[in-house]
Amino acid sequence: MNEGSTSTLFPLNSKFHPNQNGLSKRRRWLIVDFDGTCTEHDTTPLLPRLAAFATRSRSSISKSVAAEKDDDNEGYNHQQDLQKRLDQFQLLEDEFMKLYGEARSNMFSNDDDESTTLYDVLDALDEPSTIVTHMVSASGCLSGLGHADTKEVEEMLNLHEVSKTDDDMSEKTLQNESNREDHSDDRVVVRLRHGCESTLTRILLSDAAISNEDTHACIGWSLAILSINWCPALIDASVVQPVLRKRRSLLRINTCDTEVPIWSNEVDRDGVVTLHVPGALAKRDRILELKRFIKQGCDQTQSVVIYVGDSSTDLAALLVADVGIVMGNSSSLIKIAESWGVEITPLKHRDELGFQSLVRIDTNKESDEKKKILWQADTWQEIDEALQEIDEKWQT
Repeated sequence: MNEGSTSTLFPLNSKFHPNQNGLSKRRRWLIVDFDGTCTEHDTTPLLPRLAAFATRSRSSISKSVAAEKDDDNEGYNHQQDLQKRLDQFQLLEDEFMKLYGEARSNMFSNDDDESTTLYDVLDALDEPSTIVTHMVSASGCLSGLGHADTKEVEEMLNLHEVSKTDDDMSEKTLQNESNREDHSDDRVVVRLRHGCESTLTRILLSDAAISNEDTHACIGWSLAILSINWCPALIDASVVQPVLRKRRSLLRINTCDTEVPIWSNEVDRDGVVTLHVPGALAKRDRILELKRFIKQGCDQTQSVVIYVGDSSTDLAALLVADVGIVMGNSSSLIKIAESWGVEITPLKHRDELGFQSLVRIDTNKESDEKKKILWQADTWQEIDEALQEIDEKWQT
């Protein structure tokens, strides 16, 4: 890699940065969306609550300091602040749904316009999110959230992984949590899809040491999160840190230097959101940038980039990845994909439909942005089994 290479994906101190030649052995990548892909539901509505909890935590510290100094302190009314934030956010959610509904209606009313591309459609569908994000920033309903780091967010979470046998129990836990009037435990519930944590942990277990003499060997899988969520600390606390803890436990080690990049938007301490990944086209560009860096770093050796997403915001990234896997059955994604001739095939039928022949792991081939097939999975177990098949092919 040429000296002075720049990257929007990796900071200079990252082992994956092009100047560090870290991609020469990192050629199998699993990139996953967060909301709706790793989690059962969109976590965005939780952010005002997290912001209120973070503000309360700092207010308590300030109050203690003031008491020690015998200063007058009227205190912070957590319930009033929380309710105000929730009310503001509900209005903004309503505005988003209205704008998004209008955008969808316009999209399907212009089916006969042959000059409109798929990317035009996806960009138009992202516009309501961009507009409302700016409104969220102006409202201040997320102020204080940027103060909270991963450790603090972890302390606010009740993290559950839904299983096939405990859906009712998890639902009851969620119901009880949401019905508490005082929310005095400062917790919010995040539900991970069944099998997500175990799948992501398993692929990182293959990250074993390789002899320095073996300069061409690939070091297992690398993992990254690509999301339009506004709170990277929530992503880190909900998915990345639990996966790394489980990995350390299984390997019986106390520390590890495994790096899991989080590419997302970011809210600051004032509640202002910076849109690093505003929508579908930004996600597509991140995948293409990663593939370009891998190809430059690996010359003619094998590589594969897999993307897993669940919504129309993921569609462009799914199409440019070597393998695109749709999690769940998003009606919006499916309708748009079908309108543009994209075939979506159940991943569980992959053996009879030539899944292996469609997994391109040869960087001699140019990226085919017009690939017209995606795979659909109902569970993370299906994805894990497909990843293991790729592992087997890689070693043959």
